Formats: sequence, C-alpha cells, structure tokens
Amino acid sequence: MLHHLINSHPIRSLLCLVLVCSPFAIEIAQAQQAKGARTVRLLTRDGKVLEGILSASGFTVNDGPSLSVKVESVLSVNLAAEANAREAERIAAGLAIIQGTDRSARNAAVAELTDIGLPALTPVLNAYKDRDLREPDALYRLFGRLMPGYADAADRSLDLIRLKNGDAIRGRIAADLLTIQLPGSSPMKIPFASIRSLAVRQRSIEKSFELHSLRHCTQIEFLDTGVVIGPASRVEVSAAGYVRLSFAIDGWASDPDGLKVPGPNYKTNLVDGFPFGALVGKVGVTGPRFMVGRHLDKTGLGEGRLYLAVNDNGHWQNNIGSFRVKLRVSDAYDVGDPQ
Repeated sequence: MLHHLINSHPIRSLLCLVLVCSPFAIEIAQAQQAKGARTVRLLTRDGKVLEGILSASGFTVNDGPSLSVKVESVLSVNLAAEANAREAERIAAGLAIIQGTDRSARNAAVAELTDIGLPALTPVLNAYKDRDLREPDALYRLFGRLMPGYADAADRSLDLIRLKNGDAIRGRIAADLLTIQLPGSSPMKIPFASIRSLAVRQRSIEKSFELHSLRHCTQIEFLDTGVVIGPASRVEVSAAGYVRLSFAIDGWASDPDGLKVPGPNYKTNLVDGFPFGALVGKVGVTGPRFMVGRHLDKTGLGEGRLYLAVNDNGHWQNNIGSFRVKLRVSDAYDVGDPQ
C-alpha cells in the first residue's frame, strides 16, 4: 500500500521511486514540447541551474503495487542525499553567517541554505539552542523554509516530493540518469546523483498568505513566496490590510500603498525611496526593490525567487499588524511554501 505524507500524518514505510526516462532525439523533444511536455528547472549539487524539457513522463512509485506519478502532478522534488564536500562547507559557513550581524550576508546565506535544502535540515536543528527565541530570528525561521510541518517525518533521510494537489510524499528516489533537452542543444543525460532539486514549470501558480510587519520587513527578512519567476512570468499581487509602524500612533499606520504623508515628528514619508509601510518586492536575494502596493500586475521583473516585505527603517521593533496577500504568477516554478 502506498503511503502519502499528508498534513501531519507520519509515514510508516519508505517509498522507492524510480524515475522513468529515456533519450529522445531533438525533433521528438520538440514534438513533446508542442504537445505540452514539461519544462523543468534543475539545481545541481555543485550549485548550477539547468532548465529544459524533461523527456520523462513521470515517476514509477514502488511500495507493493506500483503507482505512476505523472510529472504534470508534481510541483517540486527535493533530494535528501547526504551533502557533498562543497555543500557541507557551505552549510557550516552559512549557519555561522546567519547567526551574525551582517544582514546582507545573512540574507544570502539563508537563500543558499534554502536552495541546498534537505541536507541542511539536521545541521540547522543541531544549531538550535534551548533558549528563549524571540521573533524575528532568521535561524529559527530557516527550518520552515527547509521543511514544511505537514511534510516532516521522523526519518530525515527521505526525499520530499510536493504535489500540485497540496499533498506531500516522503520517500527515496532511485534513478541513474535524467534526460532533458536544453535550449539550442541536443538532449543530455544528467546523472541523477548530481541533482539536488527539481521543479516543474507551472502555467499558473496561486497562493494566499499573511505577511507580518515585524517578521517580514525590509530591515529584517523578506518573505520568500516560494515562487521562482523568469523574464516572461506575469506577476499579479492583490494586498489588503493595515500595518502599524508605531503601535498606537495612528499617523504611522498604513495600507499596502504606504504612508501618503510623513508620520508624526518626521519630515518624509519615504525610506529607501519607497513609502513607509508599503508592500515592496524584489527578485533574487540581491535584486533591486520595486513597489507592489495594493495591486501589481507586471511582467519582466527578472529571474529568481520572488520576495515581498513591508518597507521600514531601522526602528522596526514597534511594528504590528499584517497584510493579506493574494499572489498569482504565470509561467513560473513553485518551489516551496511562503515562508
């Protein structure tokens, strides 16, 4: 019997998933693409990103009776194989940086460990101390980026497969090669052992979430939407709510468009070029910020993970309140839950 890990139910058996792939000629791959074949984004264990047409139609899942899992039903696959020397070094260095005071370096380290994924899970857990953690704390929040609660299991060595229907499967994927067609080249075979994660491009992604003004302000940490966009992706955002940047002082309260006039005892309504309290975004951990506000409908934002935050200055400790965000993105990758 096949066991799915859904919500908080523990998995009690290991899954053996065999990826079915075979080489195709260029013209066959092109024909596949015309018929709706799936484009995938691979992250290799040496940190490289590859994007192309996958020649496999799905996964064969063996746990007693075989079950076929179509690629079209998959959002992402994260492999839990033990970290290689490079990854182990980056994990150790990243954990040290995250606990430091350099915000830019910390944000880059969080992004890198999120990409490395499951091999960082145990080192992150071992880095925690039994102390009174108070938000915001980037190290504490990193766990959720690596492993959503509904998909966690006692055996940390299991791979994670996220499905479009919201379910998650924990198991072990066994395959030797994966064949993809990269743009402008012949099909290439990639050793499966060299892959760290795989995401399947989606025609449309929709997510709704709360964005809190304390945890996710520009001075602390941007919310990672879990969406990787490309130059052709259309990003639509609808945001509502009210955030308070000075507790009970209403002049420092704002909707997602930000303050229209300076707050009390202040000379400008802007910080870093955007209104205080405004919902802003960026693509990639070092990408330039852009205004989101109550509504955004835009293409050509760049390539990378999409991040959102409340705009504020260094006096963020008195923030309270949140925005409710509805996100719709076309032609993009769903690589994780908003965190």
